[in-house]
Amino acid sequence: MADTIKIKFWGVRGSTPCANSENMEFGGNTTCIQIIDSRSEELLIADCGTGFRNLGNQLTDHEHDLRGRIFITHPHWDHLQGFPFFKPFYEEKNMFRVYLPPQENVGCKEILQGHMSNTFFPVTIDMLNADMDCETFLPEKINFEGYSVNYMWAKHTIPTAMFKFKFEGKTIVFAPDNELPLDDSEESLKYIKEFQEFVRGVDVLIHDAQFNRKQHLQRQGWGHSCWESLMELTKDLGIGILRLTHHDPDSTDAHLSELESFIQSEFSAGHGDIGLAKEGQEITLPL
Repeated sequence: MADTIKIKFWGVRGSTPCANSENMEFGGNTTCIQIIDSRSEELLIADCGTGFRNLGNQLTDHEHDLRGRIFITHPHWDHLQGFPFFKPFYEEKNMFRVYLPPQENVGCKEILQGHMSNTFFPVTIDMLNADMDCETFLPEKINFEGYSVNYMWAKHTIPTAMFKFKFEGKTIVFAPDNELPLDDSEESLKYIKEFQEFVRGVDVLIHDAQFNRKQHLQRQGWGHSCWESLMELTKDLGIGILRLTHHDPDSTDAHLSELESFIQSEFSAGHGDIGLAKEGQEITLPL
């Protein structure tokens, strides 16, 4: 079979999980994606929302030791809620490396230790049995076997990364929390230009679109984008596949389905394959 890069969505919800019947089509778990290189057995995961637990449950049937790298955009709850429930962390035979951008003067290990302190959770990070190393990922390009990772800073309420994963001829940008500005100040226009150059020509862009324009006007500074801005600012950038994600917990399946149909009918010109991310959805990129 031909070699591929596959993206699987394990969680696409923003802010908080929502296990409601009206959210099941698009999914109620918070952010987590898996990137699968058919040429490698190494796990590659971005963000550890509640969808991360389901991924871990699937992996428990593996016969061999697991090796993986986990990239966390930022340490807000909805991107870490699944971390303590990932079963492969509790097996000594497994090895993981976790990467998080610096949070002012606090590094990756300290952040995770705080998240899993006795105050908030009965299991501390030191109680995980797997070989685990936590690395503070400074804004630079890191080369791994078969791929590289770098990031630009997102506009969010705390330091947050928009990760760019580069494979042989395929590029994926993962930006689940990023507020595309609504104003036309010099600073905002400079940021928009930088953002557009960062995502120009990528094969897949997975980007925050939690609000509509009316909601965003009332919630500026919350660190999330509206779908209207995303569609306007990514037009004619040569992006192969665009998936809107980080769905608001109050957005029902009916609302999201209607929105997806509208976007696909009204914005096909200037865009490639556009749609809303769904839990369980897979994207396959031939190499």
